[in-house]
Amino acid sequence: MSLHSQDTVIDTMDNNNKLTQHDSETHSLHPGPDQALQTDPLPRVTINSEKQSTTKPPPLPTTSSNTHHPDPEAPPTFQPLNRSSSTGSSRPYSAFDQPTKWLIVGLSGIAAIFSPISSNIFVPAIPTLSNDFHQSEEKISLAVTIYLIFQAITPSFFGSMSDSFGRRPVYIGTLVVYMAANVGLALCPTNAYWLLLVLRALQATGGSAVISIGAGAVSDIAEPRERGKFMALFQSGTMIGPAFGPFLGGLFNSIWGWRAIFWFLCIATGVVLVPLIFFFPETLRSLVGDGSIPPPALNSSPVILYQRRKMAREAAERGEVEGEQEEVVRPPKKPYKPLSAFLILFTPEISILFIFVSLLYLEFYCILTVFSTALKDSYNLGELQLGLCYLPSGIGSIVSSQLNGKQIDWYFRREEKRVGGDYRKKPDEFNIESTRIRCIFPFMTCFLVASIALGWCLQAKAPLAVTLVINFFIGLGTGTIGTATVYGQDLKPGQGGAVSASLNLVRCIFGAVGTAVIQIIYGAIGAGWTFVLLSGICIVALPLPFLVMKKGAGWRAQRQERAREKEKEKNCS
Repeated sequence: MSLHSQDTVIDTMDNNNKLTQHDSETHSLHPGPDQALQTDPLPRVTINSEKQSTTKPPPLPTTSSNTHHPDPEAPPTFQPLNRSSSTGSSRPYSAFDQPTKWLIVGLSGIAAIFSPISSNIFVPAIPTLSNDFHQSEEKISLAVTIYLIFQAITPSFFGSMSDSFGRRPVYIGTLVVYMAANVGLALCPTNAYWLLLVLRALQATGGSAVISIGAGAVSDIAEPRERGKFMALFQSGTMIGPAFGPFLGGLFNSIWGWRAIFWFLCIATGVVLVPLIFFFPETLRSLVGDGSIPPPALNSSPVILYQRRKMAREAAERGEVEGEQEEVVRPPKKPYKPLSAFLILFTPEISILFIFVSLLYLEFYCILTVFSTALKDSYNLGELQLGLCYLPSGIGSIVSSQLNGKQIDWYFRREEKRVGGDYRKKPDEFNIESTRIRCIFPFMTCFLVASIALGWCLQAKAPLAVTLVINFFIGLGTGTIGTATVYGQDLKPGQGGAVSASLNLVRCIFGAVGTAVIQIIYGAIGAGWTFVLLSGICIVALPLPFLVMKKGAGWRAQRQERAREKEKEKNCS
C-alpha cells in the first residue's frame, strides 16, 4: 500500500454485511501463543451522506457460511485496497504494499545505526579528550559507561511509549533530542567535564530508543512468516554501528579532531530525519489497524496532511458540507504502560532466552572493547589501522543478519506446511519454540569457535591476515539477537517496541559489566584464556535455550489456564 492509501476513501460495497462478518472472523492483530485468538474487525468508516460513488471495488471473497440477510440499518463498511499477500491467514496481515514496507524497514535500519555507533565511535578519541579536558583517561572513559547505562534503561520507557502513542512522534522526538545532544557535545567547552557526562547521558537517551521503536515498526507491518527478512535488514543497521564506529571515530579524530565525531553524528541524524518526517507512515496497529485506517493528525506525515487538505478543498468545491465527511471509528487506544518492558521479563521463556543471547552479546562487546588493545600490543598498529581492522567483523555482521533472516523465514514456512497453518490458526500444534530458537545454534557455534581462535591468534601474534579473517567469522556469528527479538515479538504481539526494549535492557547491562572488567581480565591472563573463559561461560549456559524449547509451551498453557480461572472468578463475583 502506498502512503496515499492511508487516506483513500473507499466507496460503499454491495455486500457490506457479508464483509463485516467475514472481517470479524478472519482479521487479527497477530495474536501470539501467549494469547487467546482475538478478533479485530476492520473499523468501519461511516458516511453521513446520501451521496454514493458508482465505482465499486471488487468484493472480498466470502463463503456460504458467511451469508446472511443484510440489516438495512447497518452502516456501510469498506475494505482497504492493495493488501500485501499472506498465506498464513485468510485476511492479509498488512495493508502496506512491499515498496512501502521496505521503505519503513530501510529507514528504521538506518536510524538504528545511531544507538550502537555512538557508544564506541567515542573510544578512539579518549586519549585526545583526556588531554583537552585535563582529565585522566579513566575519567573520560566514564562517559562510555554512562552512555551504556542510559542506553540500557531509557528504551524501556520510549519503546512502551511508541506502543501506545505511535511510532512516528516518538521516533522523531527522540532523534531530535539525539541531534541536539550531538550539537552540544561538538560545542562542549573543555573546562566543563561535568557537561560532557551530562550530554553523553542525553545523547544515549535520544539515540538508544531508535532500536526498540524500529523493531516495533517491523513487527507492525511484517507477518510472522516474512518477519525474518525484514528483521534481517533492520538488524544490519544495529550491527554496523559496533563494527564501524571505532574506524570512523579514529578517522575523524586523526584528521579533524574529536569534535568532528559529533558533528558527523549530527549531520547524519539530519539526513535521516528529513525522509523520516516526510515519508515514514504511522504503523502502530492500535492506531491505523493493518495500515488502512487514516492516522491521527499528530501521527501523520506532511504528505498525508497535504493530501487531506487537498481532498477537503475538492470536497468544498463540489459543494459538500461538513456533515457529509467521513467518520472514522478507530481501534481502542492502548494505555501507556511505562513498565511494560520490565514486566515482559517476568515471562520465563522470554527472560531465559534473553539472558542466554545477552551472554553471547557480552562476549561480542568484550571482543570489540579489547580488540584494539590486543592489536596494538601484538602488531603495534596506529589508530587508523586499528579502525580498519574492525571492518571484517562489520561485514560479517551484515552477512549474518541476511542469512539469519532467510533461515528464520524458512523454518517458519516449513512448520506451517507441517501443521497446515501458522500458529495464529493452530497455536496448539505449531511449535514456535523449536521453529525460532533452533536458528540460534548455527551462529552461536560459529561465534564461540571463532572467539577462541581469535584469542589465541592475538596471543600467539599470528599473521595479521589470519586474525582479520577470523574476525570476519566473529561478525558472522552474531545472528542470535535478531532471533531472540522475533521470538519475543511472536509471544507478545502488539508490544514490539517493549519486547525490543526488554532485550536491549538485558544485553546492555551484560555489556556494561563486560566492558567494566574485560581490560582487567585481559591484563591478567592474556587474550587466549580471556576468550576461552568468556566462551566457557556461554557454553555452561547452553542448557537455557533447550529448557525454553522443552518447557515454553507448557508455561504458556499454565498462564492461560490461570487467566481463565481468574476470568471465571471475576464473572462469578
